[in-house]
Amino acid sequence: MTDAQPPLSDPKRSVGRPKDMAKRNAMMDAAACLFFRNGLEAVTMEAVAREAGVSKVTVYGHFASKEALFGSVIRRETATIRQGLSQLPDTHDAVRQSLIDVGVSMVRFLLEPHVLAVERVMSHQGEQHPKLLLAFFEAGPWAMLQWLQEKLEGLASAGHLSLPDPERAADQLCSMWQGMLTKEVRMGVRPPPTEEELQRQITSAVDVFLAAYAVSKPA
Repeated sequence: MTDAQPPLSDPKRSVGRPKDMAKRNAMMDAAACLFFRNGLEAVTMEAVAREAGVSKVTVYGHFASKEALFGSVIRRETATIRQGLSQLPDTHDAVRQSLIDVGVSMVRFLLEPHVLAVERVMSHQGEQHPKLLLAFFEAGPWAMLQWLQEKLEGLASAGHLSLPDPERAADQLCSMWQGMLTKEVRMGVRPPPTEEELQRQITSAVDVFLAAYAVSKPA
């Protein structure tokens, strides 16, 4: 349910006066914490104000509605996800170890608390907010798959892999990297994997992938 409209803003505030970015960030931090913990419907603007230590009028001065605040939080989090993708390791000449390094970094990133929190919220609110859901997929899952596809195509161009369908190959590798392990963590039925468990998961997936797509070198 959308909150009732707030009292009129302070008439002394001049039009175009810069908003306090520290307060804005504090409100978005508070809202993210509440949205990710309780879901959109259970959160009120009053609760965000209390969590951020500001007045309800201040919250409405930055965000016209709870839905607008939710949208700002999701857009900020998807920007964080996109930044995380840019920090994944690049591929190099040692193909097997390269793919293991990329896979470990990618799955570790996918299991970070803030990424899991955004996924949980969007899985419940995506139908009501299709534009935000699309933005999330473009910044997260689809961007990740496209990034991986480009890396695999680079390895194919260098003669290391034979990829009749690079997009499908990227999807297969990404799916094998995650497997049941990431689903169990997302659903909360197991804790995040240890480094040894993660290495074992990724290495096994890479070996299966290379058995299917690696180019055999002449003896």
